[in-house]
Amino acid sequence: MTLTIRKEQPDDIDGIYAVEKDAFERNDEADLVNKLRELDLIWLSYVALEDEQIVGHAAYTMVSVTDPEIVKAYPALGPIAVASTHQRQGVGAALMRVGLREARARGHGMMFVLGHPEYYTKFGFEPAKPLGFTSDYIEDDGAHEHFMVAIFDETLRGKVKGHVKYNEVFDGV
Repeated sequence: MTLTIRKEQPDDIDGIYAVEKDAFERNDEADLVNKLRELDLIWLSYVALEDEQIVGHAAYTMVSVTDPEIVKAYPALGPIAVASTHQRQGVGAALMRVGLREARARGHGMMFVLGHPEYYTKFGFEPAKPLGFTSDYIEDDGAHEHFMVAIFDETLRGKVKGHVKYNEVFDGV
């Protein structure tokens, strides 16, 4: 498989919608991406192509971290989707690597994700709650391992913590 990763272009919207819908077997994430794009909330958006056909997509937005008065912005991955015909072939990993590399290059010291710990730990993500981060997507005494952070700048470990707030558009998914 020859895979090309590039930034989203205007002609990609229908293909991205199709991949998101196929990967999640519902419209929610596809509709979320369209809403994020409509509100200009997507920080980065990459597509994976095979033979000029979109087979994967990764969107990155910004989240706020409040501790308690200081608000800082960091990138967050999601959603990320790979067409069912191309899953477990490295497409998602390729999309992840390019986004992580871009976040580091732009000087962001960390990135957040909500997802499967078994997968994202391979890319340097670790549970965020033990590091002092909270989120509307975890309960105080409930499961939290799906809420993760990748810390690129180790000087931030323990210094930056607080409540991580995703845009309210995510609440419907």
